[in-house]
Parts: sequence; C-alpha cells; structure tokens
Amino acid sequence: MPTPALTDLIDLGGKRALVTGGGKGIGAAIAARLREACAHVTVADLDPDAQASADAIGADFARCDITDASELARAVDAAAGDAGLDILVNNAGIFPTTGPVARVSDEFVHHMLDVNVRAQFSATREAADRMPRGGAIVNMASVAAIGGGANISAYAASKGAVVAMTRAHANELGPQGIRVNAIAPGIIDTPGVQEQLAPLRASGVDIDKRIAANPVGIAGQPDHIACGVLFLVSDLARFVSGHLLVIDGGSTA
Repeated sequence: MPTPALTDLIDLGGKRALVTGGGKGIGAAIAARLREACAHVTVADLDPDAQASADAIGADFARCDITDASELARAVDAAAGDAGLDILVNNAGIFPTTGPVARVSDEFVHHMLDVNVRAQFSATREAADRMPRGGAIVNMASVAAIGGGANISAYAASKGAVVAMTRAHANELGPQGIRVNAIAPGIIDTPGVQEQLAPLRASGVDIDKRIAANPVGIAGQPDHIACGVLFLVSDLARFVSGHLLVIDGGSTA
C-alpha cells in the first residue's frame, strides 16, 4: 500500500478530542498542540478560569470534576458531539508530594487513587463507548512509576497503576480500533512544580538547576509532553499501542 504523506499523518482535521485538566500547564500545552493539528478540542477542567485558556486557542470548555461520574459523562458527551470522539487525553491528576509513608493517611491514599487511577479508568470507559471509528487514548503516568522516590509512595503507586491499566486497556480495546498509550513525564517546569519546590528555593536550593538536572541539560517544558501526545494520537503512531513513552531528558536512562 502507498506510504502516506507526512502532512497527512500529523493532520487531526475532523477529529474530536477531549483533554482533561487542560486549563493550564501540561494540559494547556496538549490542547494547544491538538488544536494546531486541526483537531476539535474540548478542555475539561475543574477550574472555571480554564474557560479563558480554552477560548484563547479556539477550544470548547466543559467544567468537570473528573471524580464525579455524571460530570465526567457530560464532558465526554460534549466533546463527542453527534459524530463521536476520536481522542482522549487523561491528563488531570494530583501532584506527587505525599510525605513519609508513616504520616500518609488512608484517606489521602484513597483520594490519590480516586483521582489518578479510578477517574482515568472511568474516562476511558466513557470515551471508548463514544469512539465509533476507533481512536487514541493517552494516559498521563510519571517517571515515579519507574523509579519510585522517597515521600511520594502514594503517587508512585497511582502512576504505576496507570501504566498497568494502559497495557490492559490496549489489549482489550485494540479490537475496537482504539490505541491506548501512556506518557511518563520527568520533572516539567510548570507553575505547579515551581510551587511544590518553593520550600527548597527558600532554603537556598537553585530550583531551576534542579529542574534541568538531566542528561540533556534543559528544563522540561509542557510542550515537550504535548509533542509526545501529538505523536501518540496521530497516525505517526498508528502501529503503537500499550506503550509507555518516557519523556524526561534522559533522567531514567
């Protein structure tokens, strides 16, 4: 069969996408790249200020708490419209700092797993049911799923579960023409990460140097992750499913 042109492989024109947690940081960068590739994008976010971020790139906005089943279903319906959904990016999640295991409560662990695992599972279920033409799903994992790390055990456990879930869903949904992959970001320079590391800055640690402490020697940016998502949801990756794409500047090499 003829080899498709590169421009056709990257073109998302006519496809409908939902990005959870798409109002800022990595999610906003993902939404912007998908729009640039001509997808019809819906940004789902709990923060009503995300409306402005969506408007700025010509995307739709759906206020959504992903842990609320009815709100999540409505957001997926809005993104799918009458034509159905083509792309889901399960980006929304909770940041990693959880504290020493001896001081982490069951309630905290439950909430971490509810947001980072159960809600992704629910979103995948709702989206797959609205993908009549097949589609692509990208879950947001973390390098913490690979290397763990002190004081982030609940987060690492949740992201490890995301990796396992991704592989299981790739096997289950593949016959429906749905590819399922995950991305494991390293440290990415976002407002949330800067806020997390603020106490270290106050103690004299060079945060910018810490963020860029990887073999490539540059600070990870939201667009680095967005470009990985664009690859996985496009036809460039049409034979890629069940894969964990690590984007960390070589930190886990």
